[in-house]
Amino acid sequence: MSRKIRYKGRPSEIKETIEYEGYEIRVLKHGNTGHILYRYPRKEDFEPCWGMDLENAKKSVLYWKDYKDLIVESNTQSKN
Repeated sequence: MSRKIRYKGRPSEIKETIEYEGYEIRVLKHGNTGHILYRYPRKEDFEPCWGMDLENAKKSVLYWKDYKDLIVESNTQSKN
């Protein structure tokens, strides 16, 4: 006889987006933990990632803003 397992977590809540230096940092309140999470570009490869530190998110956005053109140029040159 199998038992039914019910998920007891709460749904995550999407909060108002933060506009910073021309980049939209998405904000989410995690349903189970209640932590506030921020979505921003990861410094290593500019892929989106989630983190709990807004200051780190802002630093990553500034880094992305400074280096995004160089990354785009190098990617287009390597494809030719």
